[in-house]
Amino acid sequence: MAADDLLVTMRFVFPRNQALEQRAQLLWCDDSGARREQFYADIAQGGELEQLSHQGHRWVLREAASRELLLSVTARLPAGGGGSVQYIVIAADGGAVTDPLRAALWRMGTSPREHLTVVCPTLLKLVNNILSKPQEPKYRSIRMANPSIGPLFRVDGCAELLRLAGFKECTDSEGEKRLVCEEGTCLSSMEDAAVQLKRLHALIIGLPPPPETLRSMQQSATAAASSVAAASADATAQPSHRCHKCKAGIDNDLRRQMAGSGEVGGWRSHGYIGPGEYRFHCDECNVDLCSKCYDKWKNGDRGIHHLQHNLAIVAPITTPWGNSNYGPGPAPPPVTSRNRRGPWG
Repeated sequence: MAADDLLVTMRFVFPRNQALEQRAQLLWCDDSGARREQFYADIAQGGELEQLSHQGHRWVLREAASRELLLSVTARLPAGGGGSVQYIVIAADGGAVTDPLRAALWRMGTSPREHLTVVCPTLLKLVNNILSKPQEPKYRSIRMANPSIGPLFRVDGCAELLRLAGFKECTDSEGEKRLVCEEGTCLSSMEDAAVQLKRLHALIIGLPPPPETLRSMQQSATAAASSVAAASADATAQPSHRCHKCKAGIDNDLRRQMAGSGEVGGWRSHGYIGPGEYRFHCDECNVDLCSKCYDKWKNGDRGIHHLQHNLAIVAPITTPWGNSNYGPGPAPPPVTSRNRRGPWG
């Protein structure tokens, strides 16, 4: 059985969190040329969802209204033979949320709503002051003893978000602790933090969330590209055919391995890949046998295949142009007007 024929039960767990929309959508990804996403199911906060999938297929979870990407996951059987159920927890600590900024927001979302309604406006003011006036020194250094700053560090995830946005904890010459964003710090991370904080603030006060952010779009494109590369590598590693009886792989068509190896595919390039294997094909049943099963069938083993059927012997394809041998040699150069092949006759 091919690897992508294996079925995996994907079990999604969606804990309650203030930083996320109340509902998310599970979508199957077609990472071929169309690059489309097909809706399969809804999942609400506090709920679970099971989805059967072929191994190697990619799925994404998006927040229902804004289409913000929560996670991208590929269906895989658990390592070590741990059954056929793949658990995916939509969480940061030990869960499937691995983006550092989203993980910090997820930790903030575990706090009560009344705490977030206090700290969100303060965080937004800190980052927006610097983004609007990046050359103003007073916005880049904030006293941690400030009464409005203290509550930030009592909410889990706030300190991590500030660090990701570009702030550092420092002590000035008078021994006072400060939050400092040094001059010259790249502000792209702070812009990302500002966008996510606006989303969080909209959610906790009951407003519709903003549409999908640029960061989410970039992560979606990266996940799709990674999935295509992984699928190509998996396909290259798979045999071209399988025996209908014993399910053993048959490396009969080596062109996929040549493409996956980066081989240019020149003359005699099959020498780098291997000699290939014969397969024995039944046109009536459209199945193949490996050489071992074919020998048993030829000796009269009815359990292998119908004895009255004819099996065609298919030689291995070992060249990029589809031949079963060394292939044709290079064509000679054209004859010139002086009836000479090149400068030396």
